[in-house]
Amino acid sequence: MAYAAVTSLKGTLHLHFLQSEPRLPLIYKRMLVSLHRNLSFLQESLEESEMAYDDAGAMKDVEAEIRDVTFEAEERIEMELTNIYVEAKGWTKGLACLLRLHGILNEAVKQTDYLKKKLIKIQSKKQLAKGPSQGQRMRQRGLLLGSTSSQPADPERQNNISVSKFSKNASIKFDSRMVGCNHEFKTIMDQLTQQSAKQLQVISIVGMGGIGKTTLARKVYEDSSISFYFDKRAWVTISQEFNEEQMLQCLIGCVNATSHGNLAESLRKHLKDQRYLIVMDDIWNTTAWDSVQRCFLDDSNGSRILLTSRLREVAEYVSSSNSTINMPFLDVNEGWNLFCNVFGQTKFLSVFEKIGRDIVKKCEGLPIAIIVVASLLSKTDAAVEKWNNVAENVSRYVIGDSKDACSKILYLSYNQLPHHLKACFLYFGVFPEDYEIPVKILVRLWEAEGFLRAEDHQNMEGVAMKCLQDIVDRNLVFVSKKSYNGKMKTIRIHDLLRDLCLKEARDENLLNVIGDEKLPLCEKKMSRSRWIRAASRFDTLPLRMCFNKSHSLHIP
Repeated sequence: MAYAAVTSLKGTLHLHFLQSEPRLPLIYKRMLVSLHRNLSFLQESLEESEMAYDDAGAMKDVEAEIRDVTFEAEERIEMELTNIYVEAKGWTKGLACLLRLHGILNEAVKQTDYLKKKLIKIQSKKQLAKGPSQGQRMRQRGLLLGSTSSQPADPERQNNISVSKFSKNASIKFDSRMVGCNHEFKTIMDQLTQQSAKQLQVISIVGMGGIGKTTLARKVYEDSSISFYFDKRAWVTISQEFNEEQMLQCLIGCVNATSHGNLAESLRKHLKDQRYLIVMDDIWNTTAWDSVQRCFLDDSNGSRILLTSRLREVAEYVSSSNSTINMPFLDVNEGWNLFCNVFGQTKFLSVFEKIGRDIVKKCEGLPIAIIVVASLLSKTDAAVEKWNNVAENVSRYVIGDSKDACSKILYLSYNQLPHHLKACFLYFGVFPEDYEIPVKILVRLWEAEGFLRAEDHQNMEGVAMKCLQDIVDRNLVFVSKKSYNGKMKTIRIHDLLRDLCLKEARDENLLNVIGDEKLPLCEKKMSRSRWIRAASRFDTLPLRMCFNKSHSLHIP
C-alpha cells in the first residue's frame, strides 16, 4: 500500500515536527522540508497514475519499493521518538536519540530522492508510449459486437459478451437461464415499452461485479416482445479503456450501417426515425457515455438505452429520473435454483443436497460465486469427502486464484479503486465475517491509521465519510443500517470481498488476521505515536479496543 504508507509518514512528520507548535524543536528543518516535499511528490504521482494495473509491471515494482521504504522509515522514526519521549532519562541518552533520528531522516531523504527519480523515469516512458501503442492496446481490449434486429450474432460471441471468462461449455449453459430478479425484469420491461413515454430514455442497472447485471440485461434484450417492439437493437460491451472511434464503428456495425467520413454523423443518420434499443454493457466512466450520447437522436418514438455499471455515480449520471435499477442478491431458494441449473438437474441424494445448500449459503446470494463453485462440483466425482472439502474452502475456490473467472470479476473493482481508497477498502478485512461495522468507529480507525489525506481546512471526519461513500457507490460494501436522519450507521461487506481484502492486505503487508472468526486479531505494527493518535479518539467508543504488548489491535 504505497499510497497509505506515504500518507501515514506525512502524518507522522506533521504530528511531531511540522505543526505551528511542534513537539520537538525544528533542528532538522531543511531535512524535514526536503523529505516532506519528496513524499508529496510521491503521493501526487500515485494519485495521478492512469496506467492500467495489469500493464504496469514497472509501476507495481516501484510502488512496492515506496511502500517498504516509507513504512520502514516511519517505524524507525517513531521508535526513536518513543525513546525521546519515554525512555531517554538524561541529556546524554536524549542527544544520542536525536543523532540517530538525524541519520534516519537523512537516509529517508536519500531514498525518497531515488524513488522520485525512478517515478519520473517511468512517467517519461509512459508519455513516449502514448499514441499508437496505447491505441493498439485499446483495440485489443476494445468492444465486442452484439446482435442487431436483422442478423443474430453468433451464440458463442454473445455469451463471450456476458461471461467472457467462463469456459466455452459453461457460458452458454448458464447465460440463458436467469434465476431471480423477476421484479427487476418486469420493471425494466415496463420502462422500455411504456407507450406513454415517447422521449428517449436511459435506464441503468447497477450492482457489484458478478451479481448478474449482464445476465438480466441479456434476458431483456433477447425477449421476443423486445425484438418485436424495436426496429433496431444493438449490444456493445465496453472495456475499461475505450476508444471513441471504435465505439462508434461498433454501433454503426450493429445497426447494419456503413460509415462515410464522420462516424458520429453516420450513426445519427442511420438511427433517425428508427425506434431503437441500445445496450451498453459494463460502462466504467461517464466519459464513455459523453463521447457517444450526442449520436442518440430523440425522435420521440420510444427509443431506449439500457446500461449496466458497477458504479452508482455513472448509473445516476446517465439515467433518466427514477430509472436506476439496483441489483439484489439472490435469496436462499433462488441460489439453490441457480446451483441446480448449473448441474442441469434438480434432484440430488440428500447428503449432497445438504452440502450443496451449505455452499449456496456461504456464497451469500452472489450468482457468480454460486456458478463458479457449482461448475467445479459438476466436474468433480460424486464423493462426499470431495464435496465437503469444497464446502469448507468456498472462498479459496472463488478468489484463491487471480486467474479464475470470479477472481477477475471481483479484483477488477478493487484494481480500479483510486490509490487513496485501496487501503481504506482493505481495512474491512480487520472485522469479523457478517459483522455490522459501525461507521463512526470505521472512519476513526482510518484516521488513526493515517490512511486519509486532508487538505487545508478540511474536517478529517468529512474526508473519511466522502471516502466511505465512494466505496459504497462502487458497490464494494453495503449500507445495512441508517440513522433517523438518513446517514450511514453501519456497513457490511460480502464475505467473498472480505476474503479478497485479507488476501490482498497480506500480500501488501498491510495487515494479517489470525484467530477464529469471532475473535480476529490484527497483527499490524502500530508505533507509539499512532497509539497516541488512536487513544485520543477511541476513549469513548462502544467497541472495546486495546493495544496489547505485541503492538496488535484487538477487536472482539
